Amino acid sequence: MKILVVYFSRNGHTARMAKEVARRCGADLDAIQERDSGATGWARWRVGWQMLVRANPPILQPRRNPRRYDLVIIGAPGTRLGVAPAVRTYVSQYRDCFNRVAFFCAEGPDADERVFAELTRICGKSPEAIFRVRRKGLPPAAHKDGLTDFMNDLRVE
Repeated sequence: MKILVVYFSRNGHTARMAKEVARRCGADLDAIQERDSGATGWARWRVGWQMLVRANPPILQPRRNPRRYDLVIIGAPGTRLGVAPAVRTYVSQYRDCFNRVAFFCAEGPDADERVFAELTRICGKSPEAIFRVRRKGLPPAAHKDGLTDFMNDLRVE
């Protein structure tokens, strides 16, 4: 089975999780990148506004074509406002290419259910599995069992 792990990370937590998930299931890895990214106050305000209005900001062309994969695992940071705008754009643009999907959410302060529900709605598909990691579980040893369960749900290990 060919697997792609695609993710968006603003502060590195989701990126670390994506790399661990990809390593565990032998998947290819691709980062979702905003066209106009930045860490300025204006950039943070813009992202907050995009989340509120459910905007789909422009993203860079992904390196890997999700159509070539049997399973696409989508990783997103957890926010109370839902899916990060760049992830929403990626999923909206490529949802017709997804055969099967799974989701993971890093550091969602009880926001992961909202993120998973929105991803399911945008994809138009139910996930094969979901994996959530709270901030306290970000050190790899703390989420080992949850990640093993996620892999078992995907039937890839």
